[in-house]
Amino acid sequence: MNLKQIEGIPKLSSRQYGPFRVAARMSHMAYYLNLPETWRIHNVFHASLLTLYKETLEHGPNFLEPPSDIIDDTLEWEVEMILKHCTFGRWKKKQYLIR
Repeated sequence: MNLKQIEGIPKLSSRQYGPFRVAARMSHMAYYLNLPETWRIHNVFHASLLTLYKETLEHGPNFLEPPSDIIDDTLEWEVEMILKHCTFGRWKKKQYLIR
């Protein structure tokens, strides 16, 4: 899908999000998808922006981590626990290793 990159390095970010179920076919070139409600984007996409989801035995299951929620134009994930923390750099910026 064609989604705006909110933060992070575009080169290292995910190229595709999903899988999402097709709720309805609007026309031969437009599809309505079931997206999370926290994603505040339009649910109708052109067929050229969508790819078929394929899971192969050679590579294992795809999309092991769930897609992040987009709340107020920032990415958010649910944190189970903080495994480790440290301070980094000249300004003592805090970094956390989370699960």
